[in-house]
Amino acid sequence: MINHFVDKYSTRAHGLRPLAGVVGVLALLLVGCAGGLPSIPNSSDAILEKGDAYFARKKYLQAQELYKAFLLRFPGDDRSDYAQFRLAESLFAGEDYALAAVEYHVLVSNYGYSEYADDGFFKGALCYYYQALKPPLDQAQRMQALDKLEQFARVFPQSPLAPQAREHIQKIHEKLAQKAFANAMFYVRKKRASSSIIYLDKIITKYPNNDFWARAFYLKGKILLERGETEEAIRMFSQVMAYPRDVDVKEEARRELQKLRND
Repeated sequence: MINHFVDKYSTRAHGLRPLAGVVGVLALLLVGCAGGLPSIPNSSDAILEKGDAYFARKKYLQAQELYKAFLLRFPGDDRSDYAQFRLAESLFAGEDYALAAVEYHVLVSNYGYSEYADDGFFKGALCYYYQALKPPLDQAQRMQALDKLEQFARVFPQSPLAPQAREHIQKIHEKLAQKAFANAMFYVRKKRASSSIIYLDKIITKYPNNDFWARAFYLKGKILLERGETEEAIRMFSQVMAYPRDVDVKEEARRELQKLRND
């Protein structure tokens, strides 16, 4: 009864393990191909202007060196927050998300007053989000990305970036729900319904408003129905019907409700 529903879904994971030595050599080659390290002007204005010019031309490695030089030579300058932000941005644009996250954190920690603080907080959270999308898929990074994005949404609820943060939170919820749902189905196949319900309840309470959330209600309803817990099963199926989007289990939930109400 449940197995027909369970067998429609499966998951697969794989990972890649980069060779650190090769990556290091390639990084050095890339610097050389990009034109080498830039000369550093003497004035603060000239450094920022040159850094921004490199950034505009997508010469991110050179831009980074100039922003670093500015921060080192002119630590008390009123534009230090801008240089710090642009340093993080150049790393982010170059897809060096691990180092970018560090520099965004420095911006938020040292320049919390800055007009760039909310951007830095948000982009720092995105660094974890994009790292979590790369193989090997890392559940811990995904959770860290979720935590950072939720922090941003709480600290900067009025930010123009808040809707984007909520959108990314929803995407992570769906990925986490998918993983938990696969675990729930595994335990159904093993005829360990109680273990399955632990994962289904996790989806229902923590990762709402996605298709796996609706499927979790349906699968829990089927388990409860087999246990003879009819009223709770009806409540689960009713939640599926209240889900606003079309989902494959909606028609099945409707039939279950009709059958139960006619009995």
